[in-house]
Amino acid sequence: MIDSTWFQVTVLMLVIANAVILGAETFQGVNTAAGSALMIADRVIVYAFVAEICLRIYAEGPEYVKKGWNVFDFLVVTISLLAATSGLAALRAFRVLRVLRVITVIPRMRVVVSALLDSIPGIASVGVVLALIIYVFAVIAANLYGPTHPELFGNVFSSMYTLFQIMTLEGWPDIAAQVGETHEKSWVFFLTFVMIATFTMLNLFVAVVVRVIEEDSDELMTTQTDLMRAEIQSVREDIAGMRQEIANIARQIGDKR
Repeated sequence: MIDSTWFQVTVLMLVIANAVILGAETFQGVNTAAGSALMIADRVIVYAFVAEICLRIYAEGPEYVKKGWNVFDFLVVTISLLAATSGLAALRAFRVLRVLRVITVIPRMRVVVSALLDSIPGIASVGVVLALIIYVFAVIAANLYGPTHPELFGNVFSSMYTLFQIMTLEGWPDIAAQVGETHEKSWVFFLTFVMIATFTMLNLFVAVVVRVIEEDSDELMTTQTDLMRAEIQSVREDIAGMRQEIANIARQIGDKR
């Protein structure tokens, strides 16, 4: 039952309904007009999630805790249950964690999240290289432009913060224009940094994630193919056994005649 399509769709609909309720509660007018109804609906959904977790534990037994997504579901539901029954406003804010359950319901989303987790080592390596590049350019900028623009490049830390803002392409033309008023050749520095930090290093982050997603997708397809092959082989063996039984029955009938 818990693996059936209708059960999965029901859980997904509850997650979506819960997300809508939590969003509606943030509107003062809606909360004033239908606050009690929203609270009752929220409690019903929480207890439905608890019932679902209990069914899964009953169906899977000790195997339940061996699956990481099951543990994630259990923690989310436990935290949301405590948040729903607690009077603390800060704790009640954690009810929104229930929306994350949509990840465990949709298999393709689990693949994406798993790929993100698997890509952490590669992202960390690229992040270290990016940090070194920002530090080198920050020291250069502090020496070149710090005396005339201390608010932007007064020391290595403020310089790194400014370069991080430039790397995100948020308002960097204004910064470049401000520095260009006192240093005519500063555009060479900024263009070089943007080309290296933004167009090269940030694309490396994307490349790492995409590569891991492709590998995880291929692994998932291989696993599904192996399962299908095993099921086909099992069906063939059953058919062969049935043929053998039919042949034995026909032989026995022939012997009696």
